[in-house]
Amino acid sequence: MREDLPSGRVALLMTDIEGSTRLLHRLGAEGYAQAQAEHRDLLRQSFTHHAGVEVDTQGDAFFYAFPDAHAAVLGAVAGTRALAGHPWSHGNPVRVRMGMHSGEPQPTEEGYVGLVVNLAARVSAIGHGGQILLSEAAQQEVVDLLEADDLTLRDLGQHRLKDIEAPERLFQIVIPELPSDFPPPRSAETKPANLPIPLTPFIGRSREIAEVRDLLLEPRIRAVTLLGPGGTGKSRLGLRVANELLHSLEDGAFFVGLATVRDPALVLPSIASSLGVKEQPGQDLLQTLTEHLAPKELLLLMDNFEQVQRAARDIAQLQAACPGLKILATSRQPLRLSGERAYPVPPMGLPGPEEALDDLSAVANFEAVRLFIERAESAQWDFELTASNVADVVAICRKLDALPLAIELATARLYSMNTAQLLAALKNRMAVLTGGSADLLDHQQTLRDLVAWSYDLLDERQQILWRRLAVFDGGGPLPAVQAVCDPDEEYLIPLDLDALVTNSLLSLAFDGTGLEDPENPNAGQRFNMLQTLRDFAHEQLKRSGELDALQARHAHWFADLAQAGATGLRSPATALWLKRLDLEQANFRLAMDWSLKDARDPKLAASTAGNLWFYWYQRGLMSEGRDWLGRAVATDSPLGERARSLLGIANLERVQGNPEAARQHCLDALAGFESNADEAGIADAKSQLGTISQYLGDLEAAERYLTDAVSRLRGLGSRGRLSFTLVVLGGLKQQRDDLNGAYEHYSESLNLGRELGDQNYIATSLVNVGEVLTLKGELAEAARHVRESLALFHTLGVRPGVTYCLEMLAEIELGRGRYEDAAQLYGAGDRLREVLHTPVEAFNETRYRANLEQLRGELGEAAFTSAFAVGRSEQLDTVVNRFGG
Repeated sequence: MREDLPSGRVALLMTDIEGSTRLLHRLGAEGYAQAQAEHRDLLRQSFTHHAGVEVDTQGDAFFYAFPDAHAAVLGAVAGTRALAGHPWSHGNPVRVRMGMHSGEPQPTEEGYVGLVVNLAARVSAIGHGGQILLSEAAQQEVVDLLEADDLTLRDLGQHRLKDIEAPERLFQIVIPELPSDFPPPRSAETKPANLPIPLTPFIGRSREIAEVRDLLLEPRIRAVTLLGPGGTGKSRLGLRVANELLHSLEDGAFFVGLATVRDPALVLPSIASSLGVKEQPGQDLLQTLTEHLAPKELLLLMDNFEQVQRAARDIAQLQAACPGLKILATSRQPLRLSGERAYPVPPMGLPGPEEALDDLSAVANFEAVRLFIERAESAQWDFELTASNVADVVAICRKLDALPLAIELATARLYSMNTAQLLAALKNRMAVLTGGSADLLDHQQTLRDLVAWSYDLLDERQQILWRRLAVFDGGGPLPAVQAVCDPDEEYLIPLDLDALVTNSLLSLAFDGTGLEDPENPNAGQRFNMLQTLRDFAHEQLKRSGELDALQARHAHWFADLAQAGATGLRSPATALWLKRLDLEQANFRLAMDWSLKDARDPKLAASTAGNLWFYWYQRGLMSEGRDWLGRAVATDSPLGERARSLLGIANLERVQGNPEAARQHCLDALAGFESNADEAGIADAKSQLGTISQYLGDLEAAERYLTDAVSRLRGLGSRGRLSFTLVVLGGLKQQRDDLNGAYEHYSESLNLGRELGDQNYIATSLVNVGEVLTLKGELAEAARHVRESLALFHTLGVRPGVTYCLEMLAEIELGRGRYEDAAQLYGAGDRLREVLHTPVEAFNETRYRANLEQLRGELGEAAFTSAFAVGRSEQLDTVVNRFGG
């Protein structure tokens, strides 16, 4: 921070030469340079004499800071008098305009930043040469002091300033011996407009403002429609853009509010009323408006157009006859005008789920959080973002889908709640989100009213489909929507879905997997609705009496998907299936919870959970997986129905360091598979019993189980499962110091994986081959295998595999004498184990600890600790990119 700058509340003065380009042509380059230099000397002397500090200068512009507004006024007056008394003054070659504003800007290394700086610049920019303008904040500080200086103030009234939403009251310093009569300031107020003045400041949306403004400035674009469900901030964004465009449109911008208009025939009268146009006898209103608008360059902001959609035909005729007319509309659907661009308004910006919240200033810069803080200060005068409430604030904004209206309604509750209480209360969003500020429209006073208003505009068939879609959590793919919402094919699902998307009540995305039909470019369609909308739709679904039947169909559809995923994760399409299952986590949870509640369908729950255990393992969701599997195996359903769940929980318990419990669950699973004569299940259970026995140190039992499993899998021709079991058998050989035998099994597993094209099996075999090569001392070849494995695991997102690779690379770097790199890799692996809750395997622990002790000895305790900490703190992508190349 610059130490010479005044801090706290200061007065900022900005100046520049009016008509500098014309002056350059008039004086020539040499003459202009001399005049500019003399002007700088005169102003610097005047400003510094009154305690001014030069913040910046560019070209003919000055930026000065003063300790108070009185000093700034005296400096500005002295500078204006000095310029007027210069020998050139009779020819008026250098006319300087000045503007000032008081406030508390944020000091930086280079000067100041903040809205205070922007406002001072805007005040200066609209003045005339020889004129000194003050904002109301600066005027209030000097109004009682100027009489002694023989100066007076002239009130210039309210003016709109570029990029400043609320009008600013401006004042002019009157210097007795100098001219004081100037044309009106060059503000937006001089443009025709009726734009309403919001009662609260506009927050964020800088990207959206710029994009919409630039669209409307393109000659070929005649209309832009801001799309989105109620509460996304379409109206405020439209108003902000209209203010931005006032300087660019010769005949201004006019607001046409349609929130209370239901009859399309009343839209043209509403436009006429906003423009002050009166109907003419014997002439229809469309013709009258056309004659009025045809010669003008003007913007109409048509707010809440969705309920008068049929009036778009009148707007199209008006637009066709008026080449300078631009339309900016807010609606749930496009107007479908010629030259129209639809602009979906996104929710406000929020920190991602994995972003740290410890930097409060960074968190406060996100738009939704900034809006929350600003509105919260209205409810609690001393509200501030702190380490103790930041997590609650972000969670509230996420729960509200970062919708501006929802945030506004929620923060109003802070009159009587703290943020933790508000977050807890939002379990019932519709009841909490009521009673917004007085300037909200009637249908915006509660979130329920706003959503109900949108719901009522749908036809009956669309209402039925929309409320049925509330059975999904986090959206659903098109095949699921069709099967769950319309099993009897009563509705034209694609057309109705299109209508709901067009009305901004659903969003459409493509999941990128195309698993339904890889040759169909439209495969992978996914439909979702904001949670705030889903709450209302779910209420309607419960009232309809359809909820139980829909939940049952939903649970069965996702049980089938889990079964397909269990096969898909052991196929060449592993990466696609991981992505598909990632998208459906919320739906799987919903389905299993419904199946288990009141023992509705424990068999279905066991099937779903049993088929998902490998997914949970690959994604490192061991604790969640154990919880669901534990609930599934605790039911009274027959052992055979629970066998897959028992096998799954055994696997996750083993990985998380509980082999005794894993062994018992696996034995129960084996009994269940045997009761059903399920040969593949028996082989899987014996393969896992072999792994668990290895963890427990019972190598004889391990070899017996694994050999039997390999034999069964060879007989079944199950190459994927065989590839996995050969890896486990290779690990047993390795534990017995039979490195050649281990290498043979790992290599066969790798060949099978490559034949199948299964990246997961390939990655698993590669790292194990690399481990054997490391133990043999073939470090370069070992590193090549492990790096290839790391790249595959990281791409797939299989974090347990990534952990294994990082620790193997650490051991290789230790063998190469690259001790700092080895310590960092061990640190990265340690952090992953902590996240995954997976301890080092018992049979590997001795070697692991020995390697760490060797590193401590080679580096020294301090250097080892530092390098280990660096590895723990680095982002996983950074570690993989640095060591996996």
